Amino acid sequence: KAFSQLFPFLIEADLQKLDTAVSDLEKKGARESLVYMDGTAFVVSVRNRTVITAMDGSRPQDNIITNIDSAAIL
Repeated sequence: KAFSQLFPFLIEADLQKLDTAVSDLEKKGARESLVYMDGTAFVVSVRNRTVITAMDGSRPQDNIITNIDSAAIL
């Protein structure tokens, strides 16, 4: 599915914030990162510039994140 279909609550400004965060993480040498924005945690592949997964905390069994090397809190 397209990113906008999976996350319809994100507006253009949110997508820009996410893109800027990924660019900043890339400059720091990050590979797999957690970006926390407005109550949603996005695990992103910085190299591929793709969202691997996202979670909003509504599913307690999904509250452990592994294999990341950096984080950005927006």
